[in-house]
This record gives sequence, C-alpha cells and structure tokens, in this order.
Amino acid sequence: MNRAQRLAVRIPFIGWQAHISSERLENTQAKIANMSTGGAYLITQAEYEPGSIVTLWIRSSKMSFFVTAQVLRNDPFGIAVYFLDLCESTKCSISEIITRFLSRRKPEKFVIERTSMDVENNLELNCNL
Repeated sequence: MNRAQRLAVRIPFIGWQAHISSERLENTQAKIANMSTGGAYLITQAEYEPGSIVTLWIRSSKMSFFVTAQVLRNDPFGIAVYFLDLCESTKCSISEIITRFLSRRKPEKFVIERTSMDVENNLELNCNL
C-alpha cells in the first residue's frame, strides 16, 4: 500500500496498548502511535517482516478488540499494519472516536499553522501508515 492509497483518517491514540503475536514472536507489547479504521502504527522494538500476518489485541479504557493484520513496514521505531478482519462494530467505534477527536479542533487554523511551521523549519513528522 502506498501513500496514494491511504484514504482513512489517522489520529493519535495516546495511551492505547497492543499485544502482538505471530508465528515467530509471541506476545510482544507495543504502544499505538496512530490508528484509523484501516490500520495502525505500533511503537515496538520487535521486528516483523513486511508481509507477515500478526494478531493484535488492542486495548484502552474505552474499548478492547482482537484483529488480524498484515505488516506493511518495519522501521527503527515500530511497525505499520493494515487491518484484515476488523469487525463492523469495532470499525464504527473507531470512526466515532476519530470524529469526536476531529470535532474538538479548528481544522483550518491547525492546518495553516502546522503547514507554515513545517515549511519554515523543514521539519516533517511522519507516523502515517
């Protein structure tokens, strides 16, 4: 999946935890950096081969769910995964959390300030899937 194919809005899910298991590694812990209804970026020191299938148990004080995912990339900070079998009710719950998060901000002001700062400082923070 390349950047052009990323259609889902991702937001930070601070404080959310994930347990990752695969055929190669059992029960690695990770923190969620960001998530959408399509996938997530997990902060972990464990290395997973791109293309490998993992099982995630994602939990927070708001919800908890299991999902099968495919590893899209592995970098020094963590892994990006694409959800393969996220159930519709969980997808709706994540969408609702994202909508609430976005409605708390003033999008026009945030985008303008963030863009001008990034251009001036040549700083690019990328936690996208």
